[in-house]
Amino acid sequence: MGRFTSVFLSFLLFVVLLPHVSSRPAAVPARRSIVSETCNQIARADPNVDFAFCSQSLRSAAGSDGADLRGLAIISLKLAVANATSAATRAKALLKGNGLSRYYKSCLDACRVVYADAASELRDATGMIRSGRLVDARVYISAAVDAPVVCEDGFQDGGLASPLAEEDGDLMQLAVIALAIAVRLG
Repeated sequence: MGRFTSVFLSFLLFVVLLPHVSSRPAAVPARRSIVSETCNQIARADPNVDFAFCSQSLRSAAGSDGADLRGLAIISLKLAVANATSAATRAKALLKGNGLSRYYKSCLDACRVVYADAASELRDATGMIRSGRLVDARVYISAAVDAPVVCEDGFQDGGLASPLAEEDGDLMQLAVIALAIAVRLG
């Protein structure tokens, strides 16, 4: 009877406790990614920044989750440069359209110019971040934040719908994200 009890207890132990015992080590809480952490902080602090936009934009760049804050600042600036450059190119292409009023063309040309300037300022800010000139970088990024506002204002002042509204919104968010990260650097 002792052997039966021993086998029965072993069986019971096996059936009852095994499902609750794992061969895997205890789960270590995952460290939140720097992208999620940073975007969460920025979106909470600034109503102009959408958390999903921030996360998706930064995650679209290779190496963003493994980057430190300085690396994330550079990535965000590169994204903003690409957006500003694309918007300037689109404004230039729209200028070639037929039947555009003189005022409409002046708005498009102003957008083209401010976007080209913003791309240049953001490129310069990237170098400043790399070299540790954080105050200068923030000044340059702040100037780029104004580009979409200037572009939109021209169309709104004339009672016109902006054909660059999406680009304006994206650049505004990308530039604000870059600025917020640069501020966090010190």
